[in-house]
Amino acid sequence: MIDISILQQLFDEPMYRNLATALLTVVYVKVVIGSCNWAVSQNILAPKISRKCIHIAAGSWIIFWPIFSKEHWTWKCNILVPAVYTVQLFVKGAILNVGSSDEDVKTMTRTGSAAELLLGPIFFTILMCIVGLNFFRTQIGVVIMSMLGFGDGIAPLIGYYFPMGYYPTYPFGPTDKKTVTGSLGFFVASCLGYYILKFGSTDAIS
Repeated sequence: MIDISILQQLFDEPMYRNLATALLTVVYVKVVIGSCNWAVSQNILAPKISRKCIHIAAGSWIIFWPIFSKEHWTWKCNILVPAVYTVQLFVKGAILNVGSSDEDVKTMTRTGSAAELLLGPIFFTILMCIVGLNFFRTQIGVVIMSMLGFGDGIAPLIGYYFPMGYYPTYPFGPTDKKTVTGSLGFFVASCLGYYILKFGSTDAIS
């Protein structure tokens, strides 16, 4: 049997604690993506909603921030998942140009084109890396991820299912329009996300 006290001692060591937490973020993301893919295959979720669920969950990875210890440089491993995905998306989109059957293409793009991985998806993971390294456990970091995760994840769904008050988004062109409901949804969801994730800016577990 595993001695729980030994595991506790290892977890008390900042380096082991950080590495274990980083691996936990990997499990978290894999479970979310796997669950959403299964829900789509069972016709429980529409692909559009599944993509946004993954989007919101990815932005919520900062829920693990309080577990990391800044006593050892390995706290920077909090960006393990977005860093790996940044490389993976670049390789698939720019080098391999994978087909529409690829899992990342199916879960992260709207068009089914690998080239789209080099747009929103990779920008998102790069921003996650920047936030994880430069705004770790800060209020501004939580605000940014609340807007990117919850706000940007919910807004398109609100605008799609409850479209009201179209307006052009200059300078992107008169044909590219947003909805008032979607924009309001962005604001409300961002605020909600902040209140859900704000504990990530404190050392809840020291």
